[in-house]
Amino acid sequence: MTLTVRRLKAEQLEELRSWYDDAELARRLTYPTDEWYAAVSGEGQQCWVVFDDSGTIVASMQVDREGDVGYIALAVKPELRGRGIGSAALRAFITGPGRQYSILEGRIAPDNVASIACVQKCGFRMLDELDEDGLIVARWHREPTVA
Repeated sequence: MTLTVRRLKAEQLEELRSWYDDAELARRLTYPTDEWYAAVSGEGQQCWVVFDDSGTIVASMQVDREGDVGYIALAVKPELRGRGIGSAALRAFITGPGRQYSILEGRIAPDNVASIACVQKCGFRMLDELDEDGLIVARWHREPTVA
């Protein structure tokens, strides 16, 4: 399966909103309001959607930029969870639009075992201490290129 990563368009927002009927997703991430969409349509914050071969959106990622660091939040279409879509989508981002970042960082609730496994499969490392909100900090560093 080939995944394609593109910026979220306004006409895709309703599809993303339908995912939040899922209680697990709704408790983990913030509902995508019109105000949220306006915020992630710029350069400092962005939202990316991931398509499978059939053109179906299978995942979305919000990335907040601070310098060369991207702070990432990943959502997988609820009915596709547990199939490796999250790690495949994250890898597609890292090798695609994520090339602009030397560091990607996410915050994960300690009970979110699936997200922890997902980022670990993609080479993220867990920091030893929780952040101020009691979340695990997962960090990925781009390997330096050899000239």
